[in-house]
Amino acid sequence: MGYVSLASTLIITILGMVRFKKLTMPFKILIVWLAIDFLLDASNSWIISKYKNNARLSNVLCIGEYIFYVVIYYYLFRSKIIRRFILVSIGLFLVFFFINALFLQPFTSVFPTNAIMTAEILYVLLAILLFKQMLQYPLQVNIMKQSVFWFNTAILFFSTTMFLNLSLMNYYRKYHPENISLIVIFWYSIDIIFNILLGIGILNNKKEELTANV
Repeated sequence: MGYVSLASTLIITILGMVRFKKLTMPFKILIVWLAIDFLLDASNSWIISKYKNNARLSNVLCIGEYIFYVVIYYYLFRSKIIRRFILVSIGLFLVFFFINALFLQPFTSVFPTNAIMTAEILYVLLAILLFKQMLQYPLQVNIMKQSVFWFNTAILFFSTTMFLNLSLMNYYRKYHPENISLIVIFWYSIDIIFNILLGIGILNNKKEELTANV
């Protein structure tokens, strides 16, 4: 299942690279992150074999993902207030991330649950605010053909399901460790659906698209 998830990331990345010149800036940033994300995920087995866990990799993914995704949202929002909030949030998140990595959940040995959950909350907030913007500035385009809709749906889906996933993982690790593989499969399933939603967004995005949201 892990290989399927990794392959889905690679396919979406290649799709984005093929269409790169036609994409708007937010989606170009997305493709850059997906390429980095693929390379980091591909090194997971090596990291585990070398350090006996993937805590270091998880920390790098967490901070990289947050910076790239909120920068994408920065380009999608029209409101100067929300844009300022996004810039400030990057600084605050970095401070919290390093405090957590150094003192609360050591980055060399502990999965960064605190940082990930904080990031997911902020993603949900930004996704809701962007849907509100889309309602305020509706387009004369079928919503199913709006790339921003698919990207935002992907982020909202991933962020909300991740809450459930992490909660279940903590529960099964403590009470039913023999069934932890079920949660891992659920995790990979979320990743695959997330990549599919992003892929639809990438296919519908183009520079010539007249949109009030980008």
